Parts: sequence; structure tokens; C-alpha cells
Amino acid sequence: MQGAPQQWESWRRALDYYDEDVLNWLWADMIIRQQTQGKRSIDDFCKLFHGGQNTGPMVKTYTFDDVVNGLNEVARYDWRGFWTERLTKHGPRAPLGGIEASGWKLVYDETPSELFRAEESNREHIGAGLYSLGLALHKGGVIDDTIEGMPAAKAGIGPGMRVVAVNGRKFSTDILRDALREAEANTAPMELLIENATYYKTYKLDYHGGEQYPHLVRDPSKPDVLSEIIKAK
Repeated sequence: MQGAPQQWESWRRALDYYDEDVLNWLWADMIIRQQTQGKRSIDDFCKLFHGGQNTGPMVKTYTFDDVVNGLNEVARYDWRGFWTERLTKHGPRAPLGGIEASGWKLVYDETPSELFRAEESNREHIGAGLYSLGLALHKGGVIDDTIEGMPAAKAGIGPGMRVVAVNGRKFSTDILRDALREAEANTAPMELLIENATYYKTYKLDYHGGEQYPHLVRDPSKPDVLSEIIKAK
């Protein structure tokens, strides 16, 4: 998928071995810790699997079975089933088992994080519609992508189109945010005037959840293992 276009990325996915597998291996780390009562971790697997004498650079291939067997040497578990599930199927959301087991949880609220604001500014993206309407918007209202299953995609809006107006007002970031906040207080659908090549059409979105941005917050019912994991070693 290297170099693939951004359109339909939430459905087609992209380079999961960078983003999603960080979550998968965190999950595996937490399973190792749970199975060994905290005596072992993913560090032990890395030392076993990648360690050994320093022979200098060399190519050393491995198979799926090698990974499964290596993990079982560290902690007995159905690793074959775990990784088969992760690699051949997809669920309704990101693999958050490791996040949740390590004492944190994912929540959404109306306040963007500092990191989100920085990325929004650097990339000239408009984040207000991403986790609310499922609209990945670029500067000027151009739609980079839509997220399957969310209001914009359900209404028939797709990448390559452009938002011209929101509820009858010329599109801007502030106008979109105003409309999202106003939608929380009424039952009327949001109306987006969309330009699609030489055509214009008004789409109605039945959304009333306001702005939504992701955050990780502590789950006080569980120990904070994640903070220990990410400490510098």
C-alpha cells in the first residue's frame, strides 16, 4: 500500500504495520505480563527473538511459526489464534485491548488536544468534522476522504468533493464548528452544500453530537502499566 492514494483509507486501510501494530504489540505485551504475573514482558520476547551474539549485519529470515513459538517460550498463550485474528480479520474499531488492559481508555470530547491542533495547523487540515461527521477536510473545504459508517459517507458524500456552505452559510472552519455546536441543541439535520465537479447538491446529515476529538484518559480501576512501559530505558 506504499504510495496509495488517501481516498477511502478508513475502508481500504494503509500501512497498518506502522500504526495499528503498535497497538497489537502493546496488547501482546499486556498478555505476556498477565500470563506471567508481571515477571515477563515484550522486552523478554525481543531479547529472545532478536538477541544473540553480535555477528554483524546479516539477513536472517523468520516465519509466522517462529514468532508464535518465540512468544510461547516467553508466556504460554494461544498466540497463533491471537495473531491470526489480528492479521486476517478486522473489527469495528482499533485494537484497544492493550490500551485498556494497561490502565487507560479512549474517550471523545469537544476539546482537541495540543497534538491534534498542531497537526491540524501543520497539514492545513480541518479536524472538526473528522470524528463527528466522518469528513477529512482540507483547507478550503476540499474533502480528502470520508469515513465509512459515519454520517457524511452514509449521506453519499465522498472524497474529491468540496463543502461550499454549511446551513446556508459560506464554508469556513468557524462556520462548521458553529454548526456542530448548534446541532447539539436541535433536531434539525445539518445541511451541507457540496460541489461535485460541475454539480451542486445539498446533503442533510442527521448528526447531533457536537465536535468530537479523541483522548486517552486514565482508568482508575486498573494499575497504570502504560506509563511504566513508555518510560525511557
